[in-house]
Amino acid sequence: MPLNGRRVIQRILMPTKIHEDLRQTDCLLRKHSQVSRWKFPEGCEHREVSGDDEILDRISMKGRNVKRTLLIVDESDFLKTVTLLRNHCEKDVEFHFGIVVIASDPADFIRKRGAFSELLDVVTPKSFSGMEEAILLRTVRHMVKLEELGKPRAGQKTLLKLNEIFIALSAERDPKQLLATILLQAMDMTNAEGGTLYMIEEQDGEINFRLRISKGIKEEVIFYHTSERVMENSICGYVALTGKTVNVKDVTNLRPYQLPVFSPELDHNEGPVSTLITVPLQNRQNEIIAVLELVNKRNPEEGSEIPPERFTEEDESLLSSFGTQAAICLENVDLYRDIKRLFDGFVKASITAIESRDPSTGGHSERVAKMSVALARATNECQDGVYRSVFFKEEEITELNYAALLHDFGKIGVREEVLVKAKKLYPYQLDAINERIKICKAAARINYLEALVKSGKKKDSNLEEQYIQRVRELDNYWEMIVTANEPTILKSAAKRELERIKSEQLILSDNTSISVITEPEFTALSVARGSLTDSERLEVESHVRHTYQFLKMIPWTRDFKNLTQISYCHHEKLDGTGYPRGLTSHEIPLQSKIMAIVDIYDALTAADRWYKDAVPTERAIEIIGDEVSQGKLDPILFELFVERKIYEINLSEDNSRKKIA
Repeated sequence: MPLNGRRVIQRILMPTKIHEDLRQTDCLLRKHSQVSRWKFPEGCEHREVSGDDEILDRISMKGRNVKRTLLIVDESDFLKTVTLLRNHCEKDVEFHFGIVVIASDPADFIRKRGAFSELLDVVTPKSFSGMEEAILLRTVRHMVKLEELGKPRAGQKTLLKLNEIFIALSAERDPKQLLATILLQAMDMTNAEGGTLYMIEEQDGEINFRLRISKGIKEEVIFYHTSERVMENSICGYVALTGKTVNVKDVTNLRPYQLPVFSPELDHNEGPVSTLITVPLQNRQNEIIAVLELVNKRNPEEGSEIPPERFTEEDESLLSSFGTQAAICLENVDLYRDIKRLFDGFVKASITAIESRDPSTGGHSERVAKMSVALARATNECQDGVYRSVFFKEEEITELNYAALLHDFGKIGVREEVLVKAKKLYPYQLDAINERIKICKAAARINYLEALVKSGKKKDSNLEEQYIQRVRELDNYWEMIVTANEPTILKSAAKRELERIKSEQLILSDNTSISVITEPEFTALSVARGSLTDSERLEVESHVRHTYQFLKMIPWTRDFKNLTQISYCHHEKLDGTGYPRGLTSHEIPLQSKIMAIVDIYDALTAADRWYKDAVPTERAIEIIGDEVSQGKLDPILFELFVERKIYEINLSEDNSRKKIA
């Protein structure tokens, strides 16, 4: 018979048998807002029921051509419906039933309730809108298969195993590990010797296999990157294009010119193949995103009724359910990866924004993040001491990494002139002082010339000496001011000179007077250390509050629930002398204590800040040690920082920057 003719006969006969099974099934719809709009196919025994009594009355009706009962219930009615029908089974042993649950989140429902043998399917009201007949046909077909195998309901052990598998798949976030787990769990579930999993992607209008994962009898799981176009010249390609499950009892019986075709190059090729089963993995949009092929079913025990190396219809059913869940998990992992990539991009953009405001701290956030993560991992390895019971999970390590990357984001809210202030005076202030001194020199010149005219002399050595002395004095003022403007430690003698300069009033040619330095300029030049006045320092320190205000607006996931507090506390000190809240040791998160040490170290040793020289590592460790001895920083974390040489993580990078500079 021609191939096309055979397909026509299959299309005519198969639906007839399935619809007959459906007509012998009593479908009861438990009224609920989510399921009240279901449409039953013509000829299907069905009724809407609202209470337990109505369900029992319907079941007790005799004289109808009913072999089984299918209940369609909302997830909130599932438990009480199961309890009711199990009690009825004790009275009527010939009563067979199954349940389809309408749930907003099928995966979550399966994790919570998937161990019930009566549970046949879990669907969402939206995803299957208009697909009621298909759902009923699929479910009834599954019930009939179980009856034919002498198992009216799936075994408790099988469902428990599936439940464990689904939970394991749902919890996996590593894409590579998830793919390997899907392949290994499918092999274990069906006792297959080997298997191959193809990932599919559409690019430029063509469907391609982009990744191949294979496992043979002895080999480990092997990953191959490929770009093979999907065609019907292999069983995997055929399944990918048609969405049909292919169960081959004997590969050698396949005809070379009749679909599907086994291809040793494109199908499973990790060892000899005698039997195989290939299933599509479809996502929520019914798109095929992967193809799973298992080969050579093994006989689990001697005397088993399952023929050696034969995949059964039960395997098909299990793999169908397994494939749907696996596809959803793969889709979720892709979504999780996209969200992570989006967030990483946001973090990088934030760091770029910070560094564009303050180029002197370029790379600071990344270096602090690397060292913070390394110190946290070193803390995990503590075998004694107060931190021996501390262990940061990988999610907490990631949280710390992001907190460190974003710890200075609040600087975007600080005035740029304050943020990048390299000297004690702003450039315009120093220029103003220079102009005043020039004016004073000009005034001294005018006074000298006027006095010379009044004396009637062309030259007067005394007047000239007074003029030269005045110019020297003004030049000395300028030199003192330029020296004091540097962000170094101001000596007391220099401060006294500044006070003398500020107090002196310079008489101009029109008998008015000016000061060489104003009160705000004197305040800035009198800074004992660094370049910031008290008010400016408070403004820079406000970046911590800006960071907090910014981060708390983000709806962090459960994994990052402490990120905002970690960043908020990274400038706090154990003795309460830190900022912005003056917290003490027990109020500061351990991650913030870690970040405080590495933040200070990097600020001291950074070689790319134009307003100061880099402090050598040894001196930086001494400075941090002094802070530790004063009770400001954690001594155990500092000891780990030094012993494990955490500071060397960025050493090569720092050396490269120094050479470039």
